[in-house]
Amino acid sequence: MHDHQLNGCPVGLAVVGASAGGVEALKAFSAALPADLACPVVVVLHVSATATSVLPRILERAGPLPVRAAADGLVLEAGHVYVAPPNCHVLVVPGGLRLSQGPRENGHRPALDPTMRSAAQAYGGRTVGIVLSGTRDDGTAGLAAIKARGGRVLVQDPEEALYSGMPASALAHNEVDGVLRVADLAKWLADAANGHNHLEEVPPLSDAPDTTSFQGDGPSDGGTRFTCPDCGGVLFEVAEGPFVRLQCSVGHAYSPESLSAEQGRELERALWTATRALDDRAVMLDRMATRARASEHPRSAAGFAQRAQDARDHASVIRESIDRFADTLPDPEEPMTGTGAR
Repeated sequence: MHDHQLNGCPVGLAVVGASAGGVEALKAFSAALPADLACPVVVVLHVSATATSVLPRILERAGPLPVRAAADGLVLEAGHVYVAPPNCHVLVVPGGLRLSQGPRENGHRPALDPTMRSAAQAYGGRTVGIVLSGTRDDGTAGLAAIKARGGRVLVQDPEEALYSGMPASALAHNEVDGVLRVADLAKWLADAANGHNHLEEVPPLSDAPDTTSFQGDGPSDGGTRFTCPDCGGVLFEVAEGPFVRLQCSVGHAYSPESLSAEQGRELERALWTATRALDDRAVMLDRMATRARASEHPRSAAGFAQRAQDARDHASVIRESIDRFADTLPDPEEPMTGTGAR
């Protein structure tokens, strides 16, 4: 286990995020929280847009705190846990929550980054961000936003996490305040929220940007050659502390790793589309060859048959390429049963 000194500050809100392997981590985290926790907790888990999440019931059974799905206009209460619902970003406003159908970030809605950015905007140095098990890097930019405003950021020990991608990315791009096992993360939060750490609050940076908007806020001259996988618009580089995300004018946002994964998926889709088209072409040419033979046009039949074989050969080459480079194509995030999560 890594050993980091934990400096904390009075806590107004904690945002906890996870993806693959996150149900198990969140259950352990909830179980370790005390019944008298002196701050609210907002939980973001990647879930399918069409699923009905039962995560609030799972977490309420796991620990002593009341848990409910986040709702638009809901007022935050200390000692309560609020879970992001499917197909909505959860944005934090002073004292409450707002749900948004804003553009997906890192391919997700809900995503962790917008919740953490809005929490940092609303609570400044009284914000705590925690990243648990998951693949890729959602939450890395969100932690940077919290850190820029004087908040505290912690991650699950990657050696404990079922999927270490999200904690490892957070560690690689942020100066975190703690790398702990899940139960110790809950204990640290309880101590900080209840004032047992006796630590001074760090003031936020005076020039920290407002990062709550989903609209593109990248510089007009910061366009890249990359296009948005969601809408095809130009992606702009937007600095989030030391971390750079790519965002289009509509507001779809990607970390470099998430964009690379989406590009890999698009490439795989394109290759399979080409394979299917070649297979269909071969079938059609075979039929044309059969008709030509029946009409006693052997030269035409031979030509159609050769073109059909060429199409099958080309499709075979593409299939072999997909198999050969399978390791470079992104794996989908592991499904998390019972929550509609992915």
